[in-house]
Amino acid sequence: MSVYVTVGSTGFDKLVQTVSGKDFLQALSSQGFRRLVVQYGASASEFEPPTTRSDTYGMSIESFNYTSRPSQLIEQADLIISHAGTGSILEALHSGTPVIVVVNHELMNDHQSEIAHELASSGYVAVAEPATLVDAIARSTYTGLLPYPAADPRPIGEIIDEETLQVFS
Repeated sequence: MSVYVTVGSTGFDKLVQTVSGKDFLQALSSQGFRRLVVQYGASASEFEPPTTRSDTYGMSIESFNYTSRPSQLIEQADLIISHAGTGSILEALHSGTPVIVVVNHELMNDHQSEIAHELASSGYVAVAEPATLVDAIARSTYTGLLPYPAADPRPIGEIIDEETLQVFS
């Protein structure tokens, strides 16, 4: 089983530090995960995973700063751990893969908290902080999440027309 971690187009030092730690790797391994793929963005200097097989708990670890194929990595994952950027969250949710959203409270007045907690209260994602991520993995908080509703494929103009007709009917 595979885990994909993404910090998006910026960096998220605390998340990257957490996912390269032995405690995190042990928690993943104990849940049956064997592959970890980390997109660390501008936090490259913070990604320092253990180098021995025993310290990685048998996990295969791949990492890079950015990728031109995030959709492919998302589709291959059995669990996605994402920063709380709206675009990253929605892309992960549309894949149907369980998502743990990790909020970066240091960004622009903590704007990520609201979307993360709203989606969590609706049952679509699990939310963690870098300091609670290992526990979230160990407690399998990502199981039992609801599937995110599919988007309405109709053009927005049709939807507005339909709604307008209902108002004036």
